[in-house]
Amino acid sequence: RIGKKSQVVAYLNQSGLPDQTKAGYNISGRAFPDIAAQATDFFVYATLPTPGVAGTSCASPTAAGIFSLVNDLRLASGKSTLGFLNPLIYSHKDAFNDITHGSSKGSCGEWPSKPGWDAVTGMGTPNYAKLAEVATALPAGRYIPRGEEEPQDLSLLV
Repeated sequence: RIGKKSQVVAYLNQSGLPDQTKAGYNISGRAFPDIAAQATDFFVYATLPTPGVAGTSCASPTAAGIFSLVNDLRLASGKSTLGFLNPLIYSHKDAFNDITHGSSKGSCGEWPSKPGWDAVTGMGTPNYAKLAEVATALPAGRYIPRGEEEPQDLSLLV
């Protein structure tokens, strides 16, 4: 199992990245993104359809929709929802489409996509079929309704 920190360190040690001493980016903070999603040429319907919308406003709901479908599979089989996703993302990188070509330009320079985690697409785009397989194979977990406390006597969980 390879965690996020080792993935980020491996990326930052590769060639072809902006020079940190010249670009001034912080390598000690939390790296992002964790994942990416397709986000170009969306149609947004408010009062009138607006074609050609792109960006985070499209990518975020796309990714959320995919994980909602995966959670629905788990709930339908009596399992809990996934909860915090980072452990799943970084321990099941094969459930994401690794984007290895392209780049993103910003004030700190041009960041290339590379195999594994990168500063452009994170671990890649969700692959629904593979995520569904991984998520349904995970243990059931336990649902605790909001406002209720976890029992102190663990024999009550049986």
